[in-house]
This record gives sequence, C-alpha cells and structure tokens, in this order.
Amino acid sequence: MTSDNHTHSRGLQQDARAWAHFTGCNYTAAMRQMQDPLAQGLLGDRISARHLIATLDDHAMVGQVGDDFVLGENGFNADTQWRFNHKDDYVQLALITEMLRMFTPLPGTESPEIGSYSLKHTAEAFLKGTPAHYVTNGRLIWAAAALGLPIAEYNSDGGPNLRIGIPEHEHDYVYRMVRAGLERPQGHHYRPPGYEHLRTALAQCAAGEPVADRWVRPAPAVEDPAPFHDWLIAQADRDEPIGDFASDYAEGIRTSAHRIARTPDELVLLLNELSHSSGAWDAAREVIGEWLSRMSPSPGIRTIGTSGQVEEVGGYGAGRGNMERREYRCPCGDGRIVEEHDNIPGFREHGHWIECDKCRAEWRFLSGRSVYDWALEPVF
Repeated sequence: MTSDNHTHSRGLQQDARAWAHFTGCNYTAAMRQMQDPLAQGLLGDRISARHLIATLDDHAMVGQVGDDFVLGENGFNADTQWRFNHKDDYVQLALITEMLRMFTPLPGTESPEIGSYSLKHTAEAFLKGTPAHYVTNGRLIWAAAALGLPIAEYNSDGGPNLRIGIPEHEHDYVYRMVRAGLERPQGHHYRPPGYEHLRTALAQCAAGEPVADRWVRPAPAVEDPAPFHDWLIAQADRDEPIGDFASDYAEGIRTSAHRIARTPDELVLLLNELSHSSGAWDAAREVIGEWLSRMSPSPGIRTIGTSGQVEEVGGYGAGRGNMERREYRCPCGDGRIVEEHDNIPGFREHGHWIECDKCRAEWRFLSGRSVYDWALEPVF
C-alpha cells in the first residue's frame, strides 16, 4: 500500500467513525457510505464527513449557538433536527455538494440571489435517479455552507430559507434543462462549467463504470471581444424598431433562448434558425445596415456554404482546367447564393448571383470585391 493510499484509507476510517458517532449508525454502515463511488469527489476532492459535521458547529451563520442548533432538516432556524436513515445520508450530502460545485462560485462582493428552496428543487431534478433524488432545504444549505459558498438571509423575519451564492443565470440554465415541462435553453453561454462533466460522471457511476477523468475547474474565461453583440445590446433603449429588436435579442440572451451573435453574419444565421416575424427580419436588416455603415470600408456579411463541386475538364487546346461551383445559403434562408468559376485556360470567367427573389430585392453584393471574396450589404 502506498503512502497516498494509506492516507486515503486512514481518512475514510476517521470519517466513518465520526459519521457513525454523529448519526448513530454503526461503523460498518458508515464506512460503506464513505466508500460509495458517488461520494469520492466527482468535481473535486472527496468532501470530508468530519468537515460536514464541523460546519454545523463552526459556520458563522448556520453553526450551532451554545446548545441550540441553528440548521435543521427544514432549513434555517428550524424546529426539526436531522433525520438520518443510516444508509446513504453522507452520500446524499456528497451528491448535493457536487451539484453545487458545478456552478461558478459567486464573488464575495456580490449578494446571493438564489433561494435555497428553489435550489433544492433544482438539485432534486438534476440528481434524479441517485440517493439524492429528494433533497431537504436544510441539507441543501448544509452542503452550501460546507463548500464555503456565500450565504445570506432573505430578510430579518427568521424564515427557513436562505440565499445561496451561485450565479442566477447559471441556475436558471440548469433549472430549465432539468425541470420537466420547461423549454430547454438553446444557447449555452450560461451553462455552469462543471455541468457536462458531472452529468457524464453520474451516468458512469450508474452504469458501474469508473470515473476516470478528473475535472479541473477552468480558469475564469477571458471573453473574446464581441463589439457587434455589445453594440446591439446597447441599442435596447432606443424607441424605434432597432431598439425593440435589440431588447428582444437581449432578453433571449438573458434566458438562454438563443446563443450570442458576435458578428452580423452570426445574427443572420441565428435568425435562420429561429422563428421570427417579417418585422423582426426588417429590423435585423436595419441593425446590420447601421452597424456596417460605421465601418470604412464596409466588411459586409457572408452566409454559410451549403455545397461545392469541382468538375475537371479537358480544355480547348490551351490545357486542362476545371469548372467550380459553390453554393451558400441566402440571408433569409429560403434560397441560395451561387458562385461559379470557369478555370479553363483561355476561357476564365467568374460570376455570382442571388437565387432568391426576396434577398435579391433586399441585399446586394459589395462593389470592388472579387467573386471569391464577395460580401453582401442590405438595400434600403
């Protein structure tokens, strides 16, 4: 046995003894929980049972005051103490801890917003099929306190619910992903950093497979500049169609109804994927036109390619060549843009056109650009 294994085994034994004493179960039952695959730390180090117990004594808000317990099964200032089943209580707390770990911890400078009672329902839905399929308000708060997440009271009325320091937009993403009957997010910019790893790890445990990959919390992301997105969000206060469109776009970002459009090209692609009114389409063209007018020269927009083919030809005495045809989706998504190149020596021709009556009336190719380098701008 290596020293690391010896240290790990000793830690399990100490935790098992402490948990058995705290909950009133026997040592064997406690050790069985300590060794459960679900409790070995799926998003970090295994949560110590001794640390969980100490939290109920030492935590500044929920720690015991003298002989009076502050946190119980029903929550803060509870009148009901803990009810242990002596089978999987520690595993439940470990799983709740992992669920909370997947979120980005809220900085201490920000006030917690997510209510423990709402978060406990999210935990139940996320952990469905595990021993933590039912989560009490008190255990959710207990796990959050053990992790050191910011915790605050709702108000001074002494109610059982507390506010937990995880980002509101990340919680909303998970809530809508796991609660039945809700429309799932289509944009994933607010997905918690540990979400995918934890879901995979839980599935591996359920299948009896080892969780091989250890998750490392990514460093805080440095967002790539997105000047078009930032500018569009800033137009939401305008009292005109552009302002209405920007307001709807901003709301879609907030609720993860769609992803971020970092460029006008991405906005066109986004509108191809979402249902929208003709008025929204016209406003989007105005948005793109105004954005492009701010630049000199205008970069225009490009749409996504859909197909391409090259046909080799023998030529007509000057050598072999090829005929090249590329097709792209038109801006509205119902037609196409065609680009053709006659690359036969002595007969070189290049051309492009829009095969969509709607887009032909609403868009034009920028002048001064090669056929290979075409770009569009809206027509008003």
